[in-house]
Amino acid sequence: MEFSENYIELGEIVVKKMRDENFENYIKIRDYGKSMSIKQYSELPRNLNLAPEFQKLNDERFDFFNSLSEMQTETLNRIILNILDSSSFNFLREIEENLEENNSIGLTINGEKVENITTEFLSGTLFGEYFLWIEKNSKFGKFQH
Repeated sequence: MEFSENYIELGEIVVKKMRDENFENYIKIRDYGKSMSIKQYSELPRNLNLAPEFQKLNDERFDFFNSLSEMQTETLNRIILNILDSSSFNFLREIEENLEENNSIGLTINGEKVENITTEFLSGTLFGEYFLWIEKNSKFGKFQH
């Protein structure tokens, strides 16, 4: 089936912004927590401009990620992807279920209402299309449930 540019771009944007960029941010924090020993981390100079509560959060994140085994890290990766996928799916479902309502959130791509491209949806729904978009566009594998 041939898809319009708007359909293709919508799928790419949804996956990139709602899944991949958020998971990449998580990976950055996770990998930093595994990049050195707790002793090495404790010897790093502290940013005096950083609010104490943010420094505490950074320290707790480092300790947490540093303590995880490989199996625990893989489990956490799947949990994080599951949360991102569930959030994206639920958000898209909310838009879909209220497309015809005056008080809906609404969604456009390149100035075109998403309602005008729903005929291209293989799944029949905006939120159902998320599964297909992930398979085609995500760097991080299939939908996590």
